[in-house]
Amino acid sequence: MSYYLEPLIGEKEAARKMNDHLSSAWWKKLWKKKTLTAVEELRLPFWCFDYEAVTHTVPEGMKGRIAIEPLSRMNAILPADYEVTYKEEAGMEILETLGNEEAERVLYWELFAKEKRREKNKVSISGRWLVYVPYWIGYTKDAEGLFDILAVDALNGKVDLPMKDTVLHYLMDGREEMKK
Repeated sequence: MSYYLEPLIGEKEAARKMNDHLSSAWWKKLWKKKTLTAVEELRLPFWCFDYEAVTHTVPEGMKGRIAIEPLSRMNAILPADYEVTYKEEAGMEILETLGNEEAERVLYWELFAKEKRREKNKVSISGRWLVYVPYWIGYTKDAEGLFDILAVDALNGKVDLPMKDTVLHYLMDGREEMKK
């Protein structure tokens, strides 16, 4: 029923990266304000587009995929043969639709932003589907008892600060669904 990317980073590694981030500056080590209280995996829905692109440097063309998170417009270019898992279970509902035109625009600038000669560059979208991308979500608590979150991309292990608002949006939307 749904397509998933499998995490490459485990929960313990993600927790280590979150703790490293929380104590990365020397002053954070002296006054440790936040502590990691829990970690969970969350699969965020991204629109994935299969594409073909032609440029003057690659006239025979190239194929690939771009995954775009619709709320933040964060994106990642994936190899055409990147392994995707199909599961019968349904993932969380995606909150916004993206069309092929917007994907072409995002992809064009991702691929060709640094090129000076753009007259022969062409991008075409050949398919659109939903894929769930894994993130590790860390819940933190500070000295005043306030909670916050950190997101670690479970594919590359990087703390992903720009995804915080998107994660909160999906978490809050899920809470609203549970109330119904």
